[in-house]
Amino acid sequence: MRKFLMGLWIMAAIGGGTTSLLAQGGMMQATPEQRAERLKDSLSLSADQFARVLSIYQGTDQRRHDLFASESGDRQARMASMRSLMDSTDTRIDSVLTADQKVKYEAMKKARMERARGGARRD
Repeated sequence: MRKFLMGLWIMAAIGGGTTSLLAQGGMMQATPEQRAERLKDSLSLSADQFARVLSIYQGTDQRRHDLFASESGDRQARMASMRSLMDSTDTRIDSVLTADQKVKYEAMKKARMERARGGARRD
């Protein structure tokens, strides 16, 4: 996993750096603050919603860090834990949103999954 992450970092450095990845919509490199700002802009979050989403993202980042720091040799278990963490984060964010924002958030998640699978490209 470390080799994979290092490879991604090297590709980012060669391709223009982390900033260009963030500009292209990369979520993994963005800080909790950047991800919360993106949602604030996309979903017109209130100040209270923004604070709650930021707290969720900060907690998720800490749990992700702890997961990778555990150095568990079982890659499958780690990937299952990451999937569970992502699902939990999405559920917690969904609980903060209004009905209209939930519809937009679901569309954003769908687009994110399509990009991850190579189905949709950003111009």
